[in-house]
Amino acid sequence: MKNKKSSIRKRFGLANTFIILFLALFVVVELTLFLWGLTTSVKTEIDFDWMKNTVGLPSGSIGEWGWDNFSYVIEKFAVEKPDGQYAQILETIFNTLFYSLTSAFMHIAAVVITGYCVAKYNYRFSKFVYAMVLVIMTVPIIGSTPSMLVLLKKVLRVYDTWFSNFLMKFNFAGVYFMLMHAAFFRIPKDFSEAATIDGAGEFTIFFRIMIPMVIPTIATIFLIYFIDYWNDYNTVLLYLPSHPTLAYGVFKLSVSRDNMMNVPKRLVSCMLMAIPILILFLSFRNKIMGNVTSGGVKE
Repeated sequence: MKNKKSSIRKRFGLANTFIILFLALFVVVELTLFLWGLTTSVKTEIDFDWMKNTVGLPSGSIGEWGWDNFSYVIEKFAVEKPDGQYAQILETIFNTLFYSLTSAFMHIAAVVITGYCVAKYNYRFSKFVYAMVLVIMTVPIIGSTPSMLVLLKKVLRVYDTWFSNFLMKFNFAGVYFMLMHAAFFRIPKDFSEAATIDGAGEFTIFFRIMIPMVIPTIATIFLIYFIDYWNDYNTVLLYLPSHPTLAYGVFKLSVSRDNMMNVPKRLVSCMLMAIPILILFLSFRNKIMGNVTSGGVKE
């Protein structure tokens, strides 16, 4: 028996060591890439291209670094729309904020409503919805993009509108449905039963009792959605080409052939997009990890 326990502990220790080493390597790689992009963004064209200084710090004193790259990119940043007009950086920032906020709101609304209904009403259909989410998460759905484009263009005729984005984002499939379901499932039924005895309706129980009890989890998932949509360019590329965002602009810049936009200037646009989200994540990292973990634990 002792040999069996020591063998289990040994395997568990080796597994933990491997995971820690893998995560440490992942962090080192990510930090190295970010620091390389940050240092390269303040290099001059001569320093990067002619002097072949592709890895080290910028040459010369700090005053000779390429700080003008930021002002140049902010001034010249423009994204062409399908109608031939150009969206400047202020318009793309507005589109990014609007897209990220509204998409996160629609997504979290669908997740909260569905998670609550499935957790509260233990019917056969609730079990079907729960099983359907598991199937969607595990089985890859291939070929849905062409059908979605046909639906928006020829059936609903709402392609390239904010309304179409609201429709697409109002879905509950995903891991955060499981978290919200677990968060509502942990709440004792005594609260809703007491409110029902006092004459409260279903909407009153949902909005005034249940929602306030899971606000930390909702806020954390909303923040994760916001960060995800801030970096999303694929949706704008396919469904909202007339409403370019910063991520879409950075993507277009990465594939453009503009000789004036060298590597340091391209990385400036990446830094302008990444630094606000990095600050946001570092400010709320403890709440993100803590609330998501507590929301996914059943008692």
